[in-house]
Amino acid sequence: MTWWLGAGLLLWTGCAEQGQMRRSLAWPYQPTNLYRRADRLPTTLQRVAILPLTAEEQNLAAQTDRPTLETILQAELRKQAACEWVLVSPAQLLAWSGRAAWRQEDPLPTDLLVKIRDHTGSQGLLFAHLSVYRPYPPLAVGWRLSLIDCEERMTHWSVDEVFDGGSANVIKAAQAYFRSEMNQPSSDLDSTAVLTSPRRFAQYSAATILTTLPGR
Repeated sequence: MTWWLGAGLLLWTGCAEQGQMRRSLAWPYQPTNLYRRADRLPTTLQRVAILPLTAEEQNLAAQTDRPTLETILQAELRKQAACEWVLVSPAQLLAWSGRAAWRQEDPLPTDLLVKIRDHTGSQGLLFAHLSVYRPYPPLAVGWRLSLIDCEERMTHWSVDEVFDGGSANVIKAAQAYFRSEMNQPSSDLDSTAVLTSPRRFAQYSAATILTTLPGR
């Protein structure tokens, strides 16, 4: 019996060490599924209206946590100096278009962009969709964002990425973000908190996705 316990402990230790080695050798995750019309936004685009965050209807966890995730996304957007960000509430959107939420792939009313521009003074519009959300380990968050020019009717930037907390690349990047941006100790024990907290993981993923925005 003792021999089997010892062998099991060695096997578990070996697996844990192999997992740590894979993470140490992995490149930190970087978003790649994105489009940028140019490296810099045009000077004519200064203010951007943010539409309410949408989520997959069949994902009950996403629907439940959507308000929290929307707040996190808006907070990270405010850290970006690329534009002045203006929030559009569901009530406003309902009054202007007859619906409280829109996705970019929806058949939009022909005058929606004009109404948003006229009511908010915005030259751009940001669509935001939560494509994937898994609030239990391994955590997963998917963001689908698009920045549209209300005047030119063109896309300046779009991204569609899923951050999988089971990926060695994502683990390494998330822990590095947790240590640097959240002012946490450098030990792996403390930095694993970002991999078990849906809020912290969402903050990491939102911050990372927004680093791909064109600059000024």
